[in-house]
Amino acid sequence: MTDSAQIRRSVTLRRIFSSRRQVRLDPPRDRSESLAYLTGVSETSHAFPGLEPVLTTSELAAHRGVPVQTIHDLRHAQRGPRGFRVGRELRFRLSEVQAWVEGMEAYDHAAGLIEGATR
Repeated sequence: MTDSAQIRRSVTLRRIFSSRRQVRLDPPRDRSESLAYLTGVSETSHAFPGLEPVLTTSELAAHRGVPVQTIHDLRHAQRGPRGFRVGRELRFRLSEVQAWVEGMEAYDHAAGLIEGATR
């Protein structure tokens, strides 16, 4: 898989990932289950037990179905998931991504309740 640094450096990859028309090779996933396969990962299956799985920026963007730049923009606006740098690449802990998604869902739910009450 291509990481975000390679996308930023390559003109061809930038055109592919920034095109308005998104080409999907596999069928679209249900968004609620997009990271579900990572939650069942046992600690004994890792080379280093106790380490939590992490996602790169491009993996997170692919799982969320958004461009990599959207993840960067959300983080710049301080509305994205917390992450950390490994060299030049950002990494995101699975638990942080899940907390971020749950926070967005709670915000949307609360906004829906407030919107419903004002009508």
